Amino acid sequence: MVEALKASANGIKPFTIQRRRAILVFKQEEYEGLHIEARLDVDLRTFLDLQILAGSGDANAHGLKEAFTMFGDQILESWNLEDENGDVLSADAAGFLTIPPTLGTAILTAWSEAATTSGEASASA
Repeated sequence: MVEALKASANGIKPFTIQRRRAILVFKQEEYEGLHIEARLDVDLRTFLDLQILAGSGDANAHGLKEAFTMFGDQILESWNLEDENGDVLSADAAGFLTIPPTLGTAILTAWSEAATTSGEASASA
């Protein structure tokens, strides 16, 4: 009976979107052992906002900071990062903004590539 209620006006059952998660594993020697888990299927608005902000690059440092903050707060779920003193970095915007720019850019790029690829819920960069 519940199934009948879910049918649309034309009698076709609605398609339910499945949200994927990504595991980013980096193969570059300098990132060996780095493991990052992130939401992969965010809403299109978040994805486009992130692309616009990240695409502003050096010309708009404020926009790039907003992109990294958005990634840390809305997409990043967990990681195994600690700083040079052995302190664990939180998997959020505050922690993300403390990592080196090359690593932050590599993470954002790997996630962006994974988010635009259907199928596998993991990606290597």
